Amino acid sequence: MRINKGAVMATGLAVALLLPALLSSAGGIPTVTVGVPAPAGEAAARWRPTVDYLNEELPGYRFRLRALAAADMERALAAGELDFVLTDPGRYVELEAAHGISRIATLVGLLEQRPVSLQAAVIITRADRHDIRTLADLRGHSFRAVAREAFAGFRMAWRELAGAGIDPFRDLSRLEFTGPDEAAIVQAVLDGAVDAGTVRAGLLERLIRNGRVRRSELRVLGARHHDGFPYLHSTPLYPQWSLARTARAGDALAAEVAVALLALPASHPAALQGDYAGWTAPRDDSAVHALFRDLRLGPYAGLYSLEAVVSAYGPWMAALGGALLALLGVALHMFRLNRGLKGSKRELEREVNERRRVQDELVKLSSALEQTADTVIITNRAGIIEYVNPAFEAVTGYSAREAIGRRPRFLKSGEHDDEFFQDMWRTILAGEVFHDLFINRRKDGSLVYEEKTITPLKNGDGEIVNFIATGKDVTEKRLAEQNSRQHQDYLAHVSRVSMMGEMASSIAHELNQPLAAITNYAQGCVRRLSSNDYRVGEIIAALQNISQQSKRSGEIIRRLRSFVAKGEPKRTRADINEIVQNAASLAYFEARKKGIILRLNLGENLPPVHADVIQIEQVILNLVRNAIEAMAKNLWNKRELRIHTWSLDQRTVEVAVWDTGHGLLPEDQKRVFDAFFTTKRDGMGMGLSISRSIIEAHGGTLTATNNQDQGATFKFSLPVLQEEDEVGTAARMSHAS
Repeated sequence: MRINKGAVMATGLAVALLLPALLSSAGGIPTVTVGVPAPAGEAAARWRPTVDYLNEELPGYRFRLRALAAADMERALAAGELDFVLTDPGRYVELEAAHGISRIATLVGLLEQRPVSLQAAVIITRADRHDIRTLADLRGHSFRAVAREAFAGFRMAWRELAGAGIDPFRDLSRLEFTGPDEAAIVQAVLDGAVDAGTVRAGLLERLIRNGRVRRSELRVLGARHHDGFPYLHSTPLYPQWSLARTARAGDALAAEVAVALLALPASHPAALQGDYAGWTAPRDDSAVHALFRDLRLGPYAGLYSLEAVVSAYGPWMAALGGALLALLGVALHMFRLNRGLKGSKRELEREVNERRRVQDELVKLSSALEQTADTVIITNRAGIIEYVNPAFEAVTGYSAREAIGRRPRFLKSGEHDDEFFQDMWRTILAGEVFHDLFINRRKDGSLVYEEKTITPLKNGDGEIVNFIATGKDVTEKRLAEQNSRQHQDYLAHVSRVSMMGEMASSIAHELNQPLAAITNYAQGCVRRLSSNDYRVGEIIAALQNISQQSKRSGEIIRRLRSFVAKGEPKRTRADINEIVQNAASLAYFEARKKGIILRLNLGENLPPVHADVIQIEQVILNLVRNAIEAMAKNLWNKRELRIHTWSLDQRTVEVAVWDTGHGLLPEDQKRVFDAFFTTKRDGMGMGLSISRSIIEAHGGTLTATNNQDQGATFKFSLPVLQEEDEVGTAARMSHAS
């Protein structure tokens, strides 16, 4: 009997993957199954470290990996065997519609060692093909892609071809699907084996960098440009792969998994092995739905446009039209013969048919409202609820009987002020659509976050008669973001307290000077008053000096208390120069103690920024202290530290900390911002990582470079204050949090 080695190896690998889950189940630890659409070997190699990371971060669960083909994934979801699914955005849209899965995190991929949470495709031909300059020129030519079901490998390009009026299955001379080797597609285009092809964005840059392709050899068809996406591409930007929860995974488990993944750093072995830079909150997938809707795929497969109907059934429609015309002639002839009776009958039939058509339309509309996953509320013009759908009942806990006849104010949570609702009514009564995040309260008292759209409904005379509100429940997403933000704020506070502890000696020395002066002046006053040999003016001068030194010591203590205080992050209008001066005053003690000259080169008339003052002070103080430590052993050169501020374009403000220390080693420069990486003997490696997180949360960037002669420069940028930041943004942020 012949033994199939491939079957034996696959069975062995399946046993190896399932054995830990069986053991953990036997031990009473809940088993969490993560399905991935990949061959078992590839899944174990790429995603096993990520599953191991979840097992380390969430020891109360035992996560196991299960690699499934597309059909097997469908069966496993239908049987309720999976808790989470890792899939590409196209497959997610299909599984969301079929099985109700919901995304909790989006992958941040790596392209040319750059983190990207978006992806695109590029359509190419040879640069010397003068007959192919646009996508429309591909009609009648050959085309090559990865696979028909591949999202980035074909479907992105398919949508662009369709937009140019080309059906790739009918209008091309030859359409070939050659598998996942995308470099081979590029080579086939260069060799002239095929006229054009499509590959993932970023591949061309890698081939050019490796010397396999010259940029001048290729032409990009339908080239696009998106800020922040530096790769050649021909399509809109779509989100990367996502991790989605199934109905089997509870809310608490989903939230814990989301928080753990959002905290995973790019330097972790799981990210390195999985070839990604981390995870982020779920990205907007409206572009993916638009693609599926345009191509009539997945949940939109049953939709037909008028052009498609005419194209498919044109001859039949023409024949039917001819037949109807003939019947109309007969009907007219019969009408002349028996005008009264036939006329009445036809009018009656027309009325019955119209009523039946209207009834059918109402049934379709009612079915759509009843089955949609979004909440739907319909009110009259006065705001009295006339209809709610089952999704509303499931999300809020209120039944339709409890809601109908009331105003929606019973859902108020107190998280929105009166101005929010005044703006809402002002907008919808003007006939415009209102869209915002609503924080309502469920029947059980818990809060629910909904991205809600309220649309006025008008009659034939243009008068508003009803309002319809649709809402998408984003509670889990908001809670995950809130947990991540609170964790980051806690780390920042711990870092500030630790920094003050390390600077305690220098600060105590600086504080001792005004206290010693107060003591000396006070003792002098006592001696003179006791001897009766004094002048009133001298005593007053001494008391004034005591007051000045007291104010000086009080100001030092005030700044220290403000810096280490733990409170809610608060972004306000701020002067970057004032922030720099406050941070420098805290570091001045330590710099002077170590013989370092601290200079401030502050730009004039800089625009204000929208920032958390304490957090930005923390970043500057951390960079300054790192510079002081870098110059501590610099015995042969001048010790100088400079802080510069400037703005070149009035859109961002730049801050640079320049020193004459030992600089950065080439191997350290790439990892200097990674969590837990440090070059200090007693360092924790969190200061620069936290600083970068703070700056990026403010919408800026933090970089490090070596100076030409000696030392290093750390520079960060912050966006300037916008009008929307100053008027109302703070209120909306407090509601959202």
